[in-house]
Order: sequence, then C-alpha cells, then structure tokens
Amino acid sequence: MAVDTDVVADAPKLESEKQVDDSIPLGGDEDEDEDPSYDKTFHPDRITLPTFRRLLACYATTAEQVYRRKMMVKLQPKPAKGSSAKLKKRAGSASATATGAALIQKADLNASEQRSIQTETDKYLELDQLRYEGLPKKVAERKRGDDGNEKNGYLSKDDLFSIMEWKMKHGVFRPALMGYLKANPANLVRESTATALSALPTADPTLYPDEAFPRPSLDALTKPLRGVGPATASLILSICTAAGDVSHQVPFYSDDVYLWLCLKDFPEPEDARNPQPLINSGGASPEIKPKKKLSRYERPSGDLNVKYNVSEYRQLWNASWELHARLNRSMDTSDQKGDGESEKKVSHNDIEKVAFVLRNVAFSGFYQNQDPEPFLKARAKVEKANQSLPDDTPINKKRKHQDKDEKDDRSKDKGSRISKSSKQN
Repeated sequence: MAVDTDVVADAPKLESEKQVDDSIPLGGDEDEDEDPSYDKTFHPDRITLPTFRRLLACYATTAEQVYRRKMMVKLQPKPAKGSSAKLKKRAGSASATATGAALIQKADLNASEQRSIQTETDKYLELDQLRYEGLPKKVAERKRGDDGNEKNGYLSKDDLFSIMEWKMKHGVFRPALMGYLKANPANLVRESTATALSALPTADPTLYPDEAFPRPSLDALTKPLRGVGPATASLILSICTAAGDVSHQVPFYSDDVYLWLCLKDFPEPEDARNPQPLINSGGASPEIKPKKKLSRYERPSGDLNVKYNVSEYRQLWNASWELHARLNRSMDTSDQKGDGESEKKVSHNDIEKVAFVLRNVAFSGFYQNQDPEPFLKARAKVEKANQSLPDDTPINKKRKHQDKDEKDDRSKDKGSRISKSSKQN
C-alpha cells in the first residue's frame, strides 16, 4: 500500500534519465485500447479531477461501511487468551476498522445485534452530517447575527462536545479527551473560539502561505482550552470556516489527510482486484478478509506515529493548499459543465473526505463493477520501462532485493515440503 518514500527520495525523476518509479502508476498517455477514464494513480501530485470526484462520491458509503464494521468488531466474543489485547487495540483504530473487522468470527448477527449496529451507525451518520453541514451553517448564522446576538462567530461547549464525539467515532477513540473538555467553562469555550475566528489571517494562502497560516488562531484555542491540541484546534477552525469563502477555509489535521498528502501513503488502484463486500443493515455478515497490514506509519492503536504538533500541521496546510489549488486550476480550464452550470470548487472538506475514502478504499464501493484490466496494462508498461534502466538505479536495486527474498522464500517452502514428504515416506 505505501509508497516507498526512501526509494522515491533516492531516485530523482529526471527527464534525461527517463526513470520511471514503479511505486506510482502511470497516468495519462493511455494506449488506444485502454480506457482513458480508468483511475491509474491516487498520488496527490498526479490525481486527476475526475478521479478525485469519483472518490468523493464514495464518501457516504465509506463512512457508513467503516463505522458499521467498527460496531461489528465490538460485538465479537472475546478472543482466545493472549490475543485479547491485540484485538482491543485494533478495534478502536480508524483504518483498523477495515483491518480489525477481519477478526470477525461470527457468521450471523441476531436481531438485537443488528438493531444495535444500525442505531449506533445512524447516530454516527447524524454526527457526520452535523460536522460537515450543521455546525458550519450554525457558525455562519452566528457571524451574521441571525441568532439575535452580536455578529460574532463562536462555538458553544455543547458544540465542542459534538465535535469531539464525531472525532472519536470517525477516528481513534480517546475517552480521556472528553474528561478534559468537561473541565472547560462554557464561557471560556465561547470566548476562545470567538477569539480564534477573529484572529484568522486574511492573506491568500496560495500567494502568501506563511502569512495565511493560522498560528494565532491555533494558539487562541490550544493555550486556554484543556483537551484541545493542534489537531483538534484545526478541526474547530475547519468547521467554523467551511461555510465561508473557499479561499479562506482551514484544513483539518486528520490522520487520513496527513497519510495521503504528507507521508504519501495511499492504496494503489490495483486494489481493484480485492474489493470487500458491502455490509447492509441486516442479515448475515459477509466473510471479511484482511485487506492489508497496518501502514508502517501507524501504531497498532490506529494512531499515526507522528507528534501532532504545529510543525506537522504546517506541512499538511501547505500540501492541502497545493492540491486544492491544482484541482481548482484544472477545473477552471474546463470551466463549465455540459449543462452550462459552473462546477463547485474543491474544498478542504472534499480533500479530507477523499483521504478517508482512500484509507478505506476496499470498503468504499469505488471498484464495484470496474474492470481492473486497464490498470494492469498500465502497470505492465511501467514494469517494462523499469527493466530497461541500468541495474544500479535505486528502483532496480530494490527489485533485486525483492526477487532475492521471494526466491529464498520459495526455496525454504520447497525444502519444507521435501522434508515433510520424506518423513511421511
């Protein structure tokens, strides 16, 4: 799943060397017998607007499927002694909802369990709607003074509780954070969020990224409020700016976005060969097989192996605005739909949703009824190009090591079978 960043760093893609990185599938220059609309790369520097739109359309399905699998994991009987700790750690993970669901043993759920899963999933989807639509609209109304008070955007303590509840259900469950939030007085929450919004820079992030970075607003939230770090502060600012001008929205420091844009860790379209069945609200649960190992950047709990500090958020801020600008530029070139209506600009919420879909793409329905053959052809083209490179290029050195490891594994397996056959004889 992960792009090998060490190899990418060691192998500069110079046109004179005609070097091709096999960790990034080709996109564009399709053969005539290939489907040009087929998605060949999810790399953030090369993903196309149509591919981005298709992934975005899968968000609702992905969110429901991922949370439903979380609930299914919780209903499973305790595993055998020695593995319970491992299951407990994985059950709370965001992407491990996919991985953790692979531990499901029960073939059927009784009526009570089905109702419980549906109820909890519905509650989560309501929170999801509140996070992306309800709260942004409410803050915008407060800024206009529609609530009868002075024109000042802010969040209430109840709003902050809802945000944190969504964050824990959507990502990794951290119950201690709710205890910290409860210690914050209601008036402090309102004052701090209002101060943070009024401190937001007005500079254009695409022209003046340093001046536009909302450090004063982050400090206005993280310093006075308990349980609010840079990631949660960025979520608050993201919600409070989502209904405003697209050019002044604030991206949320989500694990999914950081994995995709900063760590360049994302699935490749060849996962089309192993989509997972979608789970409906009733009946037997399908057999769910492990999709992948945890990313090398993930802890068993599902947390990223990062510090969640302002420096990392600045990386995400820059990367998110770069993708935001590139996709909207490509939209400007086409400008109009076929029906004459203008396309909706890509927002940071859209980028966040697509990153979530990518992290859980096997459960998104993205590959339903899609033939993987065009991708395999493009992949073969990459392989052929790499084979023509000198043996001492980083990519071919890596391939040599992989081939040697595979050969050693086959030899061990063959030796084991011969030894077993000799004993039986």
